[in-house]
Amino acid sequence: MLQYFKRPRAIDKFVTMLQACNNLIPSEFLINVDSPQEGQQWADLSWSTNGFVIPVMSFNVHELRGYNRLAGVARGKYMVLLQDDDLIEPADCSWLPKLVNQFEAMPTLAMVGLNRMQLSHGEGNDLNAYNFMDPNTTNNIIFAFQVDLAPLAIRRSAYKFVGGLDEGMSDPGECGIWSDWELSIRFWTAGWHVAYMPLIRKAPSDPGEVGGTHKSETGVRCWGRQQGIASTLYMARWGAGWGSGPGKFLESLENYVRIVNLKVLKGLYTQCPFRKGCDLEGDPPLPERFRDYKHEDRPMVQA
Repeated sequence: MLQYFKRPRAIDKFVTMLQACNNLIPSEFLINVDSPQEGQQWADLSWSTNGFVIPVMSFNVHELRGYNRLAGVARGKYMVLLQDDDLIEPADCSWLPKLVNQFEAMPTLAMVGLNRMQLSHGEGNDLNAYNFMDPNTTNNIIFAFQVDLAPLAIRRSAYKFVGGLDEGMSDPGECGIWSDWELSIRFWTAGWHVAYMPLIRKAPSDPGEVGGTHKSETGVRCWGRQQGIASTLYMARWGAGWGSGPGKFLESLENYVRIVNLKVLKGLYTQCPFRKGCDLEGDPPLPERFRDYKHEDRPMVQA
């Protein structure tokens, strides 16, 4: 599933890449086309690929609404969310069967990050995904507190179960910053699992043009207004966030994710990768240097 906006030079590259995936596992290529003036090109492409390419014409609804819209159209069991400013290597799509096999082996696995991940709010954990392996599939995998868009793989039934991405975290036509972290926490609290797998490398789809969140005309809106909106909602819903310490609930969730890793996966590390240690029981306190968020509660308004 591709979120697309005005990158015509990248279209053929994506089709070629995903047709390689279709040769391994039957797939469909859904695109939220946020620049509908290119509609004829996409319609022709859908015809020439015998329906493999499925464009959904929008008008700059952008990330959150675009992905939710595509999820409503999708028929597959698993969805891979893509952005139009990166391609995936290896180009032969050898990563996809491993990903699907992992989902099949873990029925409660809702989401797998393929870009970046976090094990907590704040530093102190070793983020090396090769520290763990699933002994059943032999895939390197680590259960993650949060994972980042994109690419991002999701079990469609789980996505529907929790309501998809929260469209209230972003204005129409703007970026979906923080929404991936919020969805990660929502999956965990709903009883699903979130993981990260080091399966792919990202390659620029159009080296001549930077991504929208890094352009001067849109970057300020994303990293300014949208980050403010989304982070405020996230912290109100789940507690403190990045740069403010984890807060009590998110710290307890961090510990739960730590224990799931230790109990379910095979550890390949030589030193414990978690800032809360590697005991299989309990919730050890954070080391002192990671507890600066603790303070006396004060009223927001002085009467």
